[in-house]
Order: sequence, then C-alpha cells, then structure tokens
Amino acid sequence: MTPSTRAPTSDAKLRSPAPPRPLVGEVARLGADLDAVQACLDEFDALLARRAQRRLADARALLSELAERDAEPLDRVRLEEEAERACEQEEQERLAAELRRLVTPDANAVRQARDRGDQALERCCQAAVNVLATLPRSLDEFAPEAERRYAAERAVRDGLAKREAEATRLLKAAGWWRRRALRRELASLHRDRQAADERLRTAAARRAAVRVREGQRAGWLARPDVAAVLTAGVVALRELAARAGDGGAATAELAVVDRPRPERGGGHGGSGAGS
Repeated sequence: MTPSTRAPTSDAKLRSPAPPRPLVGEVARLGADLDAVQACLDEFDALLARRAQRRLADARALLSELAERDAEPLDRVRLEEEAERACEQEEQERLAAELRRLVTPDANAVRQARDRGDQALERCCQAAVNVLATLPRSLDEFAPEAERRYAAERAVRDGLAKREAEATRLLKAAGWWRRRALRRELASLHRDRQAADERLRTAAARRAAVRVREGQRAGWLARPDVAAVLTAGVVALRELAARAGDGGAATAELAVVDRPRPERGGGHGGSGAGS
C-alpha cells in the first residue's frame, strides 16, 4: 500500500530536525577533523541529490518516449509535472519501505490498527512518511566501503611509519659509508608516509561522516514523540496492505497470532470497524 498524498495532520510538531554540525567530541573520538567531516557530509548529500536529478531526467525521458510512441502532443509543462509526480511517488514508496525496516511494532499496536478505518490509517501512514522525509538521507549504504577504505589506508600508513622508524634507527647506528643511502631511503619513506597520512585523514572523515549521520538519525528516531508517529505509521501500512490482499507478505515478520485475522483481509476497506 502506497501512502496517500493528503497533507499530514499529526506531525506539525515534528518538523525538520535540522541536525546540527557534528559534535566536536564525537568527531575527535572517530579520529577525524570537524571541517573535513562536514565537507564529506555535504559531498554525500550532493551525490544523493544528483541521483534524484538523474531519476527525474530518466522519468522525463521515458514519458517523452511514450508520448512520441503513442503520437500524443507533447506538452512540456504537463510532462514535467508528470515526471515530478512519478519521482515523488517513488520517493514515498522508498520512505514507506524504510519505515518498515526501522520500526517493529508491538502486538497491541497491530491489533488496535485493525479497528481503524482506512482514512485514519492513511493519515497515520502519511504522517510517518512525512516525519521520515524531514530527516537527512541515511548514508548507511556508504558504510561498508568507508570502513574498508579506512582500514586499508590505516594499514598502509602504519606499515610506512614502522619502516620509517626502523630506517631512522638504522641511520643512527650506521657507519658513514651507509648513511647516504639510508638518508635517501628515509626521505622517500617520509614522503610516502605523509601522503598516506593525508589519505588516511580523508578516509577517516568519510567514515566519521557516515557514523555521525547515522547517530544523528538514531537519536532523532528514538524520541518518544517521533517513535509514536512512526509506530502508528508502520502498523497502518501493514494493515492497509493486509486489507488489499497481501497481508501474508506485509506481516511476515509478525508472530502468527499477531497477523490480521483472515476475515479482515478482504472487503472491509470502508470503516474498518468490527468483523
């Protein structure tokens, strides 16, 4: 079930959290620089924005192709409106799927949803989706690569630092006939280690940016008022999906006793009052 396009009525107090700049202490704990982390956050958000623009361009191109194939007059204004509407629908569906992943409601909330009408459930669903839409996008998809890159760069940097320390020790103990070669080797190792330090700082900033963003989101989602809206929204999504006839798939993660009753799965889409 896709959320309705009606304006939310219950999330007026939950407008954009506008997470502040990452806390200095948290960023320092992750071994990163505050400004570098903020730059990485901006970079990730810009990448996600470019993806959204590409999806809009793809939708526009597809609609244009369909209009040409059907020999329909091409109204640019209407084309743009339909492309934007298609992308908005896709975004609503993404948020609804994210809502399902984020929230596992208790059995009592599931039972209560079965006694509510479709319109009330639609409003709960839309309110929850709108709350999620106020948050900056999750960067969790970038986490595996950020962690891998950080570990790899740290291993390289540590290896070079170890070799540099060994060369320094050898230089101090070497006779004059070996010092020239050792100095050249030490200078080369020093340059390589400095370059590795710079790459490691970049990798640390990207890793910290992902972790800070996910921490900010987790803190916001853990607020009792937010959690209540999201819980109501996810049970509404599941109940509406069950009434549409795919309740088994929509509630597969719930215990059998907590799934919608079979007699509710078909045609009581109006009031949702008792069976």
